[in-house]
Amino acid sequence: MKRQIRVFAVLVIVLAAGSVLLAQSNPFVGTWKLNLANSKYNPGPPPQSQTRMWDAAGMVMVNGVGATGKPFSYGYSITGDGKESPTMGAIPNKADMISTKKINANTYEATFTKAGKKVETTTFKVSNGGKTLTINAKGSPDAGFVENIQVLEKQ
Repeated sequence: MKRQIRVFAVLVIVLAAGSVLLAQSNPFVGTWKLNLANSKYNPGPPPQSQTRMWDAAGMVMVNGVGATGKPFSYGYSITGDGKESPTMGAIPNKADMISTKKINANTYEATFTKAGKKVETTTFKVSNGGKTLTINAKGSPDAGFVENIQVLEKQ
């Protein structure tokens, strides 16, 4: 019985260490805060604040305060496999699905859709130093023109 407990304990430690290493090897993992001074919103106005939390599994949760002072929260998965997955919460472009593909270690491209129609194409790119995340979002003409560049800093 003691041997099984030791084996289990070692297995738990190995798995925990593996997840820490995976998180360290993924430059997207962490908490990112919007730098309003370096971001551009067309059309505006920008939110008052925004924080993104990106976990090792690719789950992204976004929380903040909108331009009118109302809090918001939404999320989605960045898998990089090209498969669609549902979005959660009140996404600004009203998307209900997202599909993503990994371009390289520091870049993902995402397509947001609503009822099967593309509403936005977004690029997520982490700087080589890993301290800046730039999100370039372009709304499709049918869904309403949007061309936002968000610059976020790792916390």
